[in-house]
Amino acid sequence: MGIVSDYLHILIGKQIEQQGLVVWFDPDRHYQEAVSRLTLPETTIAIYDGSFFALRREIEPLLQGENPPRLLVYVPLAQEETEHALEELTAAGVTCKPGQQPPTRNTRLSLIARNALKTALNDETVAAIEKQVEEGKLTLAELDGLAEKGKGMTGGVVVTVYGTSQPQETALAFLTQPEKDDLLASKQAVPELVMLLQASLSLTLDETAPPADLREQAAQAVLITEMMTVLGAAAPAVLRGVPMAATPAGQEACAALARQWRRLWDARAGYRYWSDKVAQTFQLASLAYSPDALGQAETFFVLEQAWQGAVEEALISQPTPALVATAEARQSGFWAETLPNAQARWALIARAGQVLLAARAVEQAIQQSAGLDAAALLAAYTEGEQPLCLLDTYYRHMERQYHNFDFDLDGQEKRLEQLVVKARQRYMSAGGKLAETFLKQYQQSGFALPGSLRQREIYGRKVKPALAQGKTAYVWVDALRFEMGRELAQTLADEYAVTVEAATATPPTITEIGMAALLPNVGETAVVPVGSGKLGLQIGQSVIKNRAERIKFLEEQAGVKVANVKLDDLLPKPKKKAREEIEAADLILLTSQEIDSLCEGDNIPLARRTMDGILHELYRAFHVLAGLGVKTIVFTADHGYLFGEELSLDMKIDPPGGETVDLHRRVWVGRGGASSPSYLRARLADFGLGGGENELEIAVPWTFGAFKVKGGANAYFHGGLSLPELIVPVVTLTMGGKDGTTLTSGITWTLTPGSARMTTRFFSVQIQGAATGLFGLEPPKVRLEIRAKGQVISEPISASYGFEAGTGNVQMKTAVESGSALEANTITLMITEEAAQKTVTAHLVDALSGLELAKLEKIEYAISL
Repeated sequence: MGIVSDYLHILIGKQIEQQGLVVWFDPDRHYQEAVSRLTLPETTIAIYDGSFFALRREIEPLLQGENPPRLLVYVPLAQEETEHALEELTAAGVTCKPGQQPPTRNTRLSLIARNALKTALNDETVAAIEKQVEEGKLTLAELDGLAEKGKGMTGGVVVTVYGTSQPQETALAFLTQPEKDDLLASKQAVPELVMLLQASLSLTLDETAPPADLREQAAQAVLITEMMTVLGAAAPAVLRGVPMAATPAGQEACAALARQWRRLWDARAGYRYWSDKVAQTFQLASLAYSPDALGQAETFFVLEQAWQGAVEEALISQPTPALVATAEARQSGFWAETLPNAQARWALIARAGQVLLAARAVEQAIQQSAGLDAAALLAAYTEGEQPLCLLDTYYRHMERQYHNFDFDLDGQEKRLEQLVVKARQRYMSAGGKLAETFLKQYQQSGFALPGSLRQREIYGRKVKPALAQGKTAYVWVDALRFEMGRELAQTLADEYAVTVEAATATPPTITEIGMAALLPNVGETAVVPVGSGKLGLQIGQSVIKNRAERIKFLEEQAGVKVANVKLDDLLPKPKKKAREEIEAADLILLTSQEIDSLCEGDNIPLARRTMDGILHELYRAFHVLAGLGVKTIVFTADHGYLFGEELSLDMKIDPPGGETVDLHRRVWVGRGGASSPSYLRARLADFGLGGGENELEIAVPWTFGAFKVKGGANAYFHGGLSLPELIVPVVTLTMGGKDGTTLTSGITWTLTPGSARMTTRFFSVQIQGAATGLFGLEPPKVRLEIRAKGQVISEPISASYGFEAGTGNVQMKTAVESGSALEANTITLMITEEAAQKTVTAHLVDALSGLELAKLEKIEYAISL
């Protein structure tokens, strides 16, 4: 008998030993032949042959004693088919049949095969065989033969070469360890290896071929078999005759082997080599594939590219959450973790899909907004789990991802370009409609938003009460939209107690007015001309025109000791002077670098990196402030902005003319001039910002259009009254509710580069971590950086999971199989600056503290930007 039959023999024998009388029902008649050859010590085996009367006459003498006999009754029927003819026997003994409990009496052939074969074959092969048994494709005799072949093949010289007796492990070792070819040949073990591969994988191979040629045959057959198995009926017809595994069990075994090969991080280079070679041999890139089958296919990169194209095309046609989820999930797939640009492409696909879905949500909200006033639209834009401001968030993420993406010269990403163009169009259309709908309602309400916090009230209502509780930081961030503040607040929620509110900025939404409006409001406020085409904010008797005057006014009005510091004073670690000033102060004014001038310079890629980079800098700075004794942090902004496509001619509007006091792309301030249906005109007095005989007016475009202005930006604007420009965040962070730290010292980190040599702008590193103590770990938030002579020359653009698009940080997570290890995560970086040296280093740092956790030395740098 074979391994499976032997296992069955032992199983039945144990039941006889324990119970004496066993009735064995076999409705599928899998075991008829085996029972005819079965012998059990001192046991009578009675077989039902069509007559229960004859069976009873045979076993009746054995049932006369006081104790149960050692008797096995085999009935090739379902128990229900016996019409209770054997009820006396089943009551006196035990029953064995498919599905019977406990499992030791369950004779389902697939279960018997699994338990018997797991000692001879690996788990994936056993699972594949079990499936074939359940489908009725393998008999007991065939199972015995398969198991014997596998067992016999791995019991010889091949074991001494590869150190394993498992057929699947041996096959994988042969494919991935060409350095053992000489040993294999010297031991004359090639024929034995061929027999093993033929038996376990159902492949037809040439046993006379040298190991290198044999490997090519096996790699080709295994990879083609997996692809054909996964694609099924949707596989290209031209490939139907190519060499592959001959049996269903072999096909499943080949597919399992290919999957196992891809999971070996150290073997990725070899897999990529053979995958690319086979793809070229069969010209797979030139074939057409059905999108329905591509979602499960990972064998070849051309299939991944085809799937990317299919998802892009589907999003262009009809975006759905499922398509976006597919793109997000695929970022942790084999090709995404192997080829940085593949991961970046999936990330860009996901971002574009999010824009399309958000644009649809905005338009649906507008359609349902009949009867809603401006305050209700503001709430829809800023509140809830899916606020309308996500349209701006997703668009910002998409554009940054787009400008970081390295498009191929061969046109592989043509549909991706089309998808991004579609998303841009939908953003401009939906965003413009929302701007017009809100502004009309805002005008109708007399420019009042009942219940909404005004920018001029932030100091009195948020900062002053916090000062009564202890040391407070008041953070002014230039051009921080509400959606950006909301996103940053979400990343801080694990470290601090956080509240987020929306505030209405002060028209016109420009830096000179918005920053001054953050000061203590100690009197009547008005927007006034200050000469040279500039505006200032008059508060009481003071006219605030610039940064120096803002700081002086705050120091005079705060009534407490004020420290004035910039972000650069705190990062990467606080300067001595700044530390001393903060420790001695009650109120710390922290200001960010002013980025308007950078963004208005039309270096769009740099502007987008800087704009999002401020979120990570703030994230770090808040931790520094907390460490210096700050109890409460309130951060807000002077204004928001629009940052869309470059202006087209049809979006440019003639300004009103008349007496122009100040003119920007998005706002005109002056007196007199013309009116137009292209823009709104209103008195600044309508916003509580002036009046009298010489009162000023403003004009702002209804949608995303802009005034014709000499020079200036063509994509980045502010000054108007659209929601992204007008609404700013007011975020309060309170220390003490949470400790603000995640322990990273108890983790051993392993960094594995995607390649030993940096040859393109994209570089990936796999991050792994394990607890050093006996207890589990708290997954930290980390950041990966490439440095040249101590300077960071990279920025993170995607990860397998946990990537924060706003900050570039990555939230690690606990591994599913172990609470003392972190799930492996592959992070992709883009090189943003050229290095003058030949090697660079990769540094893993704690995102919050900046503490270095691990690093990779001497990565060869061989690219030119």
